[in-house]
Amino acid sequence: MARRIAHEIKNPLTPIQLSAQRLSRFLEKRDSWQQGSADPELTKLVQECSRLIEREVSTLASLVNEFSQFVRFPAAKLAPASANRIVQEAVEVFSGRLDGTSLKTNLTESLPMVRADAGLLRSVVVNLIDNAAEALENSSFREIAVSTRALADAEAVEISVADTGRGISPEDKDKLFLPHFSTKDRGTGLGLAIAARIIAEHGGSIHVEDNFPVGSRFVIELPVADLTSATVADHNGSSAAL
Repeated sequence: MARRIAHEIKNPLTPIQLSAQRLSRFLEKRDSWQQGSADPELTKLVQECSRLIEREVSTLASLVNEFSQFVRFPAAKLAPASANRIVQEAVEVFSGRLDGTSLKTNLTESLPMVRADAGLLRSVVVNLIDNAAEALENSSFREIAVSTRALADAEAVEISVADTGRGISPEDKDKLFLPHFSTKDRGTGLGLAIAARIIAEHGGSIHVEDNFPVGSRFVIELPVADLTSATVADHNGSSAAL
């Protein structure tokens, strides 16, 4: 039923968006033909409304997509995987996209392998980096640090994404991974709920803590692939700055 509702909501969005875009293009062409608008106030109003329609349609489409993903959640297909390689692939997504923000990696060498669905785990790391970038929008010092390390006592591997943003209040930390809760003005509040669900399917955990001196640090802990051979080396890790 949830998928059907999402489908029915999404159906009219494309013609609405296309109509708004068509209206904007018509006004641009008309003004170029006539060397200026005969009614500049009306033209301005229609252009503003068209942009608003396009923006809100895009927001609604994103909400429907995330809702569909949440209710149609794919089962994780776990296999031995390199946490460092997954992190590197996630970081590559942001190559050249984070103007004014430093994205650094500190990946511990010779990590034990983890049992993971590489695609799903990569999507979690991408989401955390994307959230960190948004948290830095109004910060004077903008840095994101992604790191990995082995937790010997817990026989687990840790992946962390830290930022130098404004941080998260104590009362919000407990609610951050609940569906539809968000500290942002935009978005659906499903991103971290989906991330928590993915990590749970991996038998791991995810939490947020304060980053020092400022910002937030999201921490993922994943059990190693085979506790009897936890020394399987992963030589794909290195420290780098992008």
